Amino acid sequence: MFADYSLLEGAIDLHIHVGPDYVHRYGDSITLAQEAARAGMKAIVIKTHLSSTVASAHAATRVVEGIKVFGGIALNECNGELNPRIVMAIARAGGKMVWLPTVDAAYAMEKAQQGHWIGHYVNGSTFGYPRQGMRILDENDTLKEEVLEIINICKEYDVILGTGHISPQEALALARESKKAGFTKLEVTHPNAWLDDFTIEVLKELADLGAAISLSFGACSPHNGRQDPREIVNVIRKVGAEHCCLITDYGQTVHPSPVEGLRAYCQLLISLGVKRQEIEIMTRDNPARLLSL
Repeated sequence: MFADYSLLEGAIDLHIHVGPDYVHRYGDSITLAQEAARAGMKAIVIKTHLSSTVASAHAATRVVEGIKVFGGIALNECNGELNPRIVMAIARAGGKMVWLPTVDAAYAMEKAQQGHWIGHYVNGSTFGYPRQGMRILDENDTLKEEVLEIINICKEYDVILGTGHISPQEALALARESKKAGFTKLEVTHPNAWLDDFTIEVLKELADLGAAISLSFGACSPHNGRQDPREIVNVIRKVGAEHCCLITDYGQTVHPSPVEGLRAYCQLLISLGVKRQEIEIMTRDNPARLLSL
């Protein structure tokens, strides 16, 4: 089978790591935008763990024709933690994505201690400084008040709220409250990275509550756990393409370009039995709805 770049026409990648960053990245926002535009993609969302990407996304959209670039922030400790004021500032500045804690999430830190590959990122982002480990539930396993406020801000400003690296228990509580609040843009961030905990039953419940399930190609790489892509196909089959988005989670220098990664991801899934129509739902329709495009 030859490389089929027509799969990328109108596609959207909701999760690309961008430079400059505290580690080397594949490219900056303009480089990523140029490559995505040449491939006919509609939009990309750029991310860093430790800073906002809203300004660089805005600049890339201004400079590169034919593509929209969106940014946001991950609510880690050095970014102000679960601070509604930061979320408000990001939303008012045009950010379209807020991730709950990633490298500073207590769940991710626990997985790192167990030897999970997420330790690359958890342990490599401390720079020797101590941290607490963040949870979105209080001592009574109830969503913290500031998280409730963040949901409301994201709803008001039409911003996607990603689960980041929180636990299944936290994600389910968040999804239940999001549904109660009428918030329809909750994204479960690469749960295929930890399917031992984010089981099919958990993912079905999250989808039934209205959450979009983002499935990462990065988890299949040697650097990030060598997941068998047939596990991703199983999630698509059991949860339904109508509830899923395909993301690369690329941007690392050990990977090819995010554009090439998305092309390879789509073709790999097709070779494993996923229909092209399902690919289009997961790379075009569902991400476009989340971004209001």
